[in-house]
Amino acid sequence: MKALAVLSCATLSAVALTACDGEVTEPPSLADASPTPTNEATAAPTALSAKPTASDPQSFREFAALIGDALAQADAAFFADRGVETELTCTGDEQLGPCAEQPPGTVLRGIPGSAWKSDAFGLSPTDEYAALLDEWFASARPDVSDERGSGEVKLYALAQGHSGLGPQSLAIATLNRETGPATGIQRQARIFRFGFTDGKWLLYSETLAAVGFTAEDWLNGQCGQCYEEWEPWEDTP
Repeated sequence: MKALAVLSCATLSAVALTACDGEVTEPPSLADASPTPTNEATAAPTALSAKPTASDPQSFREFAALIGDALAQADAAFFADRGVETELTCTGDEQLGPCAEQPPGTVLRGIPGSAWKSDAFGLSPTDEYAALLDEWFASARPDVSDERGSGEVKLYALAQGHSGLGPQSLAIATLNRETGPATGIQRQARIFRFGFTDGKWLLYSETLAAVGFTAEDWLNGQCGQCYEEWEPWEDTP
């Protein structure tokens, strides 16, 4: 494992599931949202072979071995069961996001997701989040390789950053998939944001870099806006 490369960083948004053009912005409607662990997340995870003792990079490296195995096995439940749902009360006048067209007072809960280099965001209830990941895993094209390696789902890198909830450890997964008739096969990156809480690693949010030029930020270790520290995972090219 290579040593961590220390980089400058802007605070990351912790809130979205489709990508579009534009810059990353933190939706103001989520500023007062309250994170609520799911039933699975509040219980100690089972079948953990690595027992983290502190929220530090070395502890996360040990936990990352389990993340890598879960990705290799397309185990969406590994991530969904550790998800921390955010609660959001809609005001009724939102134009974008999960509250759009919802009546005032509607309460939404789910694992926050964002699209990198976009203002798109959303909340995925735990069961829907598992289905979302299942679909992503199934879309991989392991038969198509590029300069980043083969196209199967794999753990590519680890990073350290911050969100509104404080320090977070990032697991950066990648795959090749067909993104559309006009764009063909491109590499995507999915960034899982974990925090160490009550003696266990929990998933607080995720970010999807849906096309090659946005994924590159997360795969080259040089994006100061994305993370403070970055390191490749094991056999990363």
